[in-house]
Parts: sequence; C-alpha cells; structure tokens
Amino acid sequence: MRSLLRSVGIALGILTFAGVQNAGAQIIDPIEFTTSFPFTVGNTTVPAGSYTIRPDDDNPQVLELMGKNASVLFQIQGAQARETPSRTELVFSRYGSSYVLKSIWLEGSNDGAETISVEGERHAAKHPGEKSEQRVDATKKSSRSNGK
Repeated sequence: MRSLLRSVGIALGILTFAGVQNAGAQIIDPIEFTTSFPFTVGNTTVPAGSYTIRPDDDNPQVLELMGKNASVLFQIQGAQARETPSRTELVFSRYGSSYVLKSIWLEGSNDGAETISVEGERHAAKHPGEKSEQRVDATKKSSRSNGK
C-alpha cells in the first residue's frame, strides 16, 4: 500500500512539474479559422466551417473550440517550433479521409501548442491511408479592449 501511495505521489509531482514547464505555451487571444473539411478535436468530430479557439478561463492548458454548430473543450501541451512561424496556423494530421487537429502555431512565436492525443485520434489513425499533414491559416484576434 505504501509503495502505491509513493508511486501516485511521484506521478503527481512529475505531472505538476510538467504543467509548470508547459505554462509558456499559453494561447491568450482568440484564434479564428475556417476549414473545408470535418475534423476531430479531442473525442469530437466537427463539421467543416468557421471556428474560434479561445483559452479556458480556469485552465490555460484547456482550450475551447466554438463554431456555429459545435463547442468542444480540449487539452493542449506546450510545443517548440523548429523555426519561428511567419503566420498563425493550425496543423491537422490526415489519416486517409479523417483530419485531427494536432497543433497551433502563432506568428512570430516559437512557443506553440499541441493537442493531447486521445481516443478520437487513435481511432482515426486506424483508418487506411497514409498519414499526411494539412495546414490551415488562422487569424489571431485581440481579446483586449481598446476603449474606455
């Protein structure tokens, strides 16, 4: 019993440390984009259309995807770009005819966000076809008000 408690304590400590390390990958402002294809985020598949991604008020490692017919919360972790992105974009992994949101990159920042792989992506990865990547341009919107 003691070894189980010790293992749980160590695991919680590692997760806490990892959360602190990834805090730099916060997405602060809303990001707007449009896709011509349905895609999976978390365990939810949403139709093609226009969407906004916003940070969760309580947890910077959780984002909300909002669209006309869908609203989904999903988890992210920090990521580092190999080269500084010249534009704000979302990267989708394509498995056959299925798309999964994988990462978000902000123009001018080496810090990005990767979605945490969940059952929805593992299911899509089982479909036949080669894995490829689809990039979609996005627009970062300021959430700060300029007025008085």
